[in-house]
Amino acid sequence: MIRSPVIIVGCPRSGTTLLYNILSEVPFLWSIGYESKEIIERFHHPRVKNWESGALGANDLTPASRVYILRALERGAAPGTFWRRVNRMRGWLRRQPLWRRLKRRSQTAQIGSGVSSAIPQKGLGMIRAIARLRNLAFPPKGPVRLLDKSPEHCLRLPFLLALFPDARIIYLIRDGRSNVNSLIEGWKHPHLFPGYKVPVPLRIPGYTRGRWAFTLIPGWQDLVDRPLEEVCAWQWIRCNEAVLAHREQTQGQVPYLTVRYEDLVIDPAATLRRIADFIGADFERDLGRFARELPQVNVVSAPDLEKWRRQNPEAMERILPLIRPMMERLGYASNSS
Repeated sequence: MIRSPVIIVGCPRSGTTLLYNILSEVPFLWSIGYESKEIIERFHHPRVKNWESGALGANDLTPASRVYILRALERGAAPGTFWRRVNRMRGWLRRQPLWRRLKRRSQTAQIGSGVSSAIPQKGLGMIRAIARLRNLAFPPKGPVRLLDKSPEHCLRLPFLLALFPDARIIYLIRDGRSNVNSLIEGWKHPHLFPGYKVPVPLRIPGYTRGRWAFTLIPGWQDLVDRPLEEVCAWQWIRCNEAVLAHREQTQGQVPYLTVRYEDLVIDPAATLRRIADFIGADFERDLGRFARELPQVNVVSAPDLEKWRRQNPEAMERILPLIRPMMERLGYASNSS
C-alpha cells in the first residue's frame, strides 16, 4: 500500500533525474529506479486519446488502470538502502575506462554506437529485476512511501492526484535558456530520449530521427515543421504552465515545494535542507553527503549553467521573446545579457 508519496515534476532536462537520484537514497523512500511513464502508459498511451497529447486528467484513471499502476509500483519499488548500494556500484562503473569509452561511443552516430548506448539500459533492466525479486523475498511490512518522477507528470498532475490524493509534490524549475538548450541537446542525441513514434511526419529543420523526443505537449501537431529551438521552447512553456495551473488550483490542498535547479547546483546544502524538511527526512543522516558532492547522472554533456551562451546563443536570442513571459513568471531575469 502506498501512502504519502513524493512526486518530482519538472520540464524534461530541468534536473529531475539528478534530484530523483539523490532522494532515491533516503531510507524511508521506495522507488522503482526509473520513470513510471511506461507503467502509466500501459493503459494511458497518447494513442488512446488519438495522439492529442500526453496530458491526463482525473477522469482518465479507470479502476483497471488504478489497480495495474499501483501493483506495478508496489512490486517494483525498493527502499533507499537498496538504491544507495546500486548507486555506489554505478559510481564505480562510471570511473572505469571501458565504461567511459562506451559512453563516448554511444553519443555518436557511428556503427555500433546503438549497442554501446543499449548496454547501460540492459544493466538497469537487470537491476530492476533484482529489485522485484528483493521485494518478493523481503516484502514491505507496512505502507510504502513512494518516490516517483517523470517529466510527463507535468501534464498529468490531476491524474496523479486521483491516484495519490495524499501526494507531496516537488516542482523543479530551471532558467528557460539553459533548459531549452539542454532540450535541444537531447533531441539531437542519436540514441537517448526515444520519445514517441507519432503518426505525423516530423519536418523539423535539421532533425532526422523521426521521433518526437520528450513530452508530447498540447499543440505539438502545430510544431512538426518548426525550428527545433521553437519546439523545445514550447515544451518548456507548456510543462511549466501545466504545473503552475495545478499549483494555483490546488493551493492549500496539495503540498508543493518549488526548487530552482540553479540553487540545487550552487548551494546544495541549503536546498537539500529545504527538501528534507518538506519530506520529513533528517538532512545530516539522509542527504548531508550530497551537500558535499552531487551525484553524476545521465547527462549529454558536462553540466554548466551558462552552456547555452556557447552552444546555441543565436537560437536562444530568437526564442527569448517567446519564453520571456514564463521566465519572468518563474522569477528569472529575462534580459539577453
